[in-house]
Amino acid sequence: MYIDYSKLWKLLIDKGMSKTDLKDITGISSRVLAKLSKNDTVTTDTIARICSALNCDVSDIMECASEERLSVYSAYKRYGKCVAENKLFKTVQFTIDSQKYTVYQSKQIATKATHICCNEDGAIYWEQIFAIGTVATTSEKKLLIKPCLRNDEISIVLIKGKPGVIVGLDENGFISSRGVRKKQSDIYVMSEAAFKLFVPQVF
Repeated sequence: MYIDYSKLWKLLIDKGMSKTDLKDITGISSRVLAKLSKNDTVTTDTIARICSALNCDVSDIMECASEERLSVYSAYKRYGKCVAENKLFKTVQFTIDSQKYTVYQSKQIATKATHICCNEDGAIYWEQIFAIGTVATTSEKKLLIKPCLRNDEISIVLIKGKPGVIVGLDENGFISSRGVRKKQSDIYVMSEAAFKLFVPQVF
């Protein structure tokens, strides 16, 4: 079980307030606000300050929830442990309800001028498009990662930012966040926005 503060964020929206507004009216620190955002433990004094400032009850801002209700993204943020890191990406692992996950998160931030290419050779390439003058373009393509294929875990390549396009999905062992795996070793490739809504297919 864990404490979920989703009700707090909904209450702020209903009141037309931001997290910064909450910090200002309660006097809590940025560190405490970050802990609340991650559903981490905070002191009862913090809870009392928030309830007093928002003129509400404890049950209006928090509830006790089961780990089984955690989304993959929430579990990644809450339980993910960095097990490896290099200049291109970091590898994070966690488990939900006995299902293992490995997330390979890019360090470079993708933009609309970024193309992510999932190739037949099992590698993922980062292609950056550059404008030359007003009409011409050039590009630079580099290997991002060649992830391991494993049947005992769900592997995700998470592209930080908002890539213009991810090509080669739903074929060659690479699938989109909403795609259907043909085999258990297939690897999901997705943007951060897609990861927040991701619900994996269970074999």
